[in-house]
Amino acid sequence: MAGDAAKKTFAQNQRWLNKYLLILLGINAAYLVFRVYFLWSSFSGWHIAGLAYTWTVYVVCMGLFFASAKPKYDEKQTDKLVYGGTALDESGGVLEYTWDMLYVTMFLQLATGFVSDWWWLVHLIPPNVAFYFLWIKVIYPWISRPDPDPVNPMMQQGVKGQKVKYGKAT
Repeated sequence: MAGDAAKKTFAQNQRWLNKYLLILLGINAAYLVFRVYFLWSSFSGWHIAGLAYTWTVYVVCMGLFFASAKPKYDEKQTDKLVYGGTALDESGGVLEYTWDMLYVTMFLQLATGFVSDWWWLVHLIPPNVAFYFLWIKVIYPWISRPDPDPVNPMMQQGVKGQKVKYGKAT
């Protein structure tokens, strides 16, 4: 029974990955045809840099998806599927943020290709959200943690559990 669930997860992940690869190819083809062919006079080095940036985001996002959807097979029987990979459609955490980044980048590429170059400003939102979460979950709790109680070094010299007795100096 566990093998059936792994097979279903594996098949579902393969469908998702193939679907989004085709969507990304379609978006890039539409962008290149419209932006380069029809708007060649306004196509500049900045557009090439933006296109390289979006392709980098796509490669990183899809690389994360492929890595998390990677199946595991039995060591003795290489054709027996043990684990179908993380379900891409039901996962949270980092994969959820990766989906968000992929959707924002796809929207950004279509908006900058067909509407206006000012849509590049939309891609400032995800890093700011990431910094916000980093601040509230990691940095601020770390820097606002109170210092531990200072321990008197003279009190540590005695035997464990006993207080050190001090006498008057003559």
